[in-house]
Amino acid sequence: MLCRSSNAAEQALAALEEACIGPSPVLVECDLLDFGSVRHAAAMVRERSSNGIDVLCCNAGIMLQEDLASRDGFDITMSTNVLSHFLLTRELIPELEHAANLRGEARIVSMSSGSGFGTPGLNPIYFCKQGGNLGGKRASYDRYHQSKLGNLIFTSALDKRLRARKSNIKALACTPGVCGTDMFVHATTVMRGKPSPRNSVPSTEDGSLAQLKCIADPSVQSGELWGPRMGMGGLPVKVDLAPPTVLVGDDEEKIFWNLCEEAVGEFKL
Repeated sequence: MLCRSSNAAEQALAALEEACIGPSPVLVECDLLDFGSVRHAAAMVRERSSNGIDVLCCNAGIMLQEDLASRDGFDITMSTNVLSHFLLTRELIPELEHAANLRGEARIVSMSSGSGFGTPGLNPIYFCKQGGNLGGKRASYDRYHQSKLGNLIFTSALDKRLRARKSNIKALACTPGVCGTDMFVHATTVMRGKPSPRNSVPSTEDGSLAQLKCIADPSVQSGELWGPRMGMGGLPVKVDLAPPTVLVGDDEEKIFWNLCEEAVGEFKL
């Protein structure tokens, strides 16, 4: 388990230990605003994964944040939501391949958002070393949209690269819809000046359904996107990972991949 917040990680670990019926979970601290920390966390995971990794779930996300730079000079939203996930995936691909060879498949699940759907399309400026100089408060949603679009482009590009090498790793994306998370409370506070009640929207458990489907359902196929119908709770449905819903194509995938490699290093598949 990797978490950006130490307090949140400790709370999640305690809850997991309480419910766990198998081996105890292991906490690996990882600061997604520091690529060095991500590399260190990946090294620690590799030390503990002699039998490979069955699922890498890239779940961390922040929204409507200040225009600030990460330790490496990138926008904090982009570093947290996209670039560190790209790096973590690159670092752990051998362990995922090992699990796929041993047990028939492995999965990389990226948590996106309905905010990644539609226009505007990919804008490379948000993926460059421009942290702190990307439109200030007025552009906080633009930065979030670009990061969530990035998650979807990553899934599409990764799926094609894995298929080309006949890998048994599946690349999948999901969206939670609107649900009563801490992010919902933060976003409504920023947008309306006060938090909306969590119980005014579907529960966090509802919001996790598409993610759980991508993690565990044997019927899902690599390259698919799953989320709640109309973005508001209920059982997940398959969403079209293509225009006009998602502005992703060969050109966007190539540009995105190059931008991420410029940020964190080459990722050959």
